[in-house]
Amino acid sequence: MSFDDGSASFSYFIGSNTAGRTYATERDGYLFELPVTWYVKKHLWDASPGYEHEQEVRLDRAIDPTCLACHASRLRPVLGTQNRYGDPPFLDNGVGCERCHGAGGEHVRNPAAAKMVNPAKLEAERRDSVCIQCHLTGAARIERPGRRFAGYRAGDKLSDFVSFFASDAAELKVTSHVEKLAASACKRASGESLWCGTCHEIHSNMNRTQAACLNCHMDAHHQQEQCVTCHMPKSAATDIGHDVVTDHSIPRVPGRSTSGKKSGDLVAVVGTSDARSLGLAYAELGDARARDYLSRVQPADADVLLRLATLEHDPKRAASLYEAALRMDPHQPAALVNLGVLYARVGRTADAAKLWQRALETNPALEQPVLNLAQILPPAEARVVIERYLQFNPGSVAVRKLIPTTAPLAPGALSPHRD
Repeated sequence: MSFDDGSASFSYFIGSNTAGRTYATERDGYLFELPVTWYVKKHLWDASPGYEHEQEVRLDRAIDPTCLACHASRLRPVLGTQNRYGDPPFLDNGVGCERCHGAGGEHVRNPAAAKMVNPAKLEAERRDSVCIQCHLTGAARIERPGRRFAGYRAGDKLSDFVSFFASDAAELKVTSHVEKLAASACKRASGESLWCGTCHEIHSNMNRTQAACLNCHMDAHHQQEQCVTCHMPKSAATDIGHDVVTDHSIPRVPGRSTSGKKSGDLVAVVGTSDARSLGLAYAELGDARARDYLSRVQPADADVLLRLATLEHDPKRAASLYEAALRMDPHQPAALVNLGVLYARVGRTADAAKLWQRALETNPALEQPVLNLAQILPPAEARVVIERYLQFNPGSVAVRKLIPTTAPLAPGALSPHRD
């Protein structure tokens, strides 16, 4: 991909090419989403998800393991970084058999003793977890303390690793299948007997929806027609352009929402609704209710401390919270950048520079620490930082403006972390 200020290679692509292909570029082992996607159904190139409102060509959207986990198998992330991987970054292209059937190494060595997982034979929660791992994004996904989403394996309960929250104001997204189905009258009436495999033949994706509908609605009208045409309509997704997805809320009256007044309240679709998970979920959405929930969490872990710090108005208390968070997890980019800003504003520029340089080790395409370092480092050192950054994101207007000058700015001009 070439543009006015540089170019980037199409190192990998993400997607089946059914709806589209989004491309990734690799530099020094770091992976970034490219801002252009090929949309198959419309036969056109357009902005990639997340880049729709950008006014410049940016190459700084990190592909972290939680994003890549559903598009590739056996990832090789480098600990202590946000988006650096081994060479190659993953060992299997796409979704491998082990995603749904568990690790196969022992089965190959001793098939009789080490059985593969058959999701259809698992109890309901473990069975559904296999599908949910990639077909539910929800309004927020919060990892449990000491657990990581990447640690889930087929046969486990996903709720032991993460909590997924849905909102009654949720829009239709590409991966809204699970939360929409859970809200449907059909699912509420059928319970555990209605699951993804009821309508989808897993390996061939053969559609079995009509048989499933008539199994319950034997006297349904228009039986010669496909029930899903009216009751599971395809609508435009809100989080990706040029594609439509099936509405799994199964409205009785086509076009009518299955829920009433919208409150924006979060409800756990998977996992628990404790103060920690709810607080982090609301914080992720920028909802003011986050502070009340998070202030009750004892003991507070690194994720809670980070969110409390971003909500704290007193600089000294915010700095203490960031420091505590970094003692528990020294590689959080937001904590490194924002604590550096607080240090610089009270004259601790050397300490601030160390934090911003550490942030760039986690992800060298973070713009905020580069903008900040350029204001406090000697001109020659600042130029090195700027030129290094521009290798990753050469189209950055803000950073390119710094090339002619590195004159110091007032502390108020320092840039905090941008989610």
